[in-house]
Amino acid sequence: MAALASSSFFSGLRCLDACESGIGVAGMEAFAASSYFSGLVSLDISHNKISDAGMCALATSSSFPCISSLNVSGNLIEAEGLDAFAASSFFPNLTSLDIGQNKIRDE
Repeated sequence: MAALASSSFFSGLRCLDACESGIGVAGMEAFAASSYFSGLVSLDISHNKISDAGMCALATSSSFPCISSLNVSGNLIEAEGLDAFAASSFFPNLTSLDIGQNKIRDE
């Protein structure tokens, strides 16, 4: 994912399906820091072993202002990552969020 995140070749993407691609925390941090994905409207990063650290990186990133659909299901996200995302102001167009099959529990 770091190589993808650093390539301007992908700057015109509107939809990205990176399901089961082995992103992990380091890849998610590189992706969240990239300036080449500002036009994405749909992002599927499900089933990638993304933890709270990866979700926090996404939540604090201003790189995705157009995203309306986000799938982070099947990862390792717990309450901390979800809380960080819920507090984020960087996803004003989000209309669909899939957080199923994570480690989120009622507290």
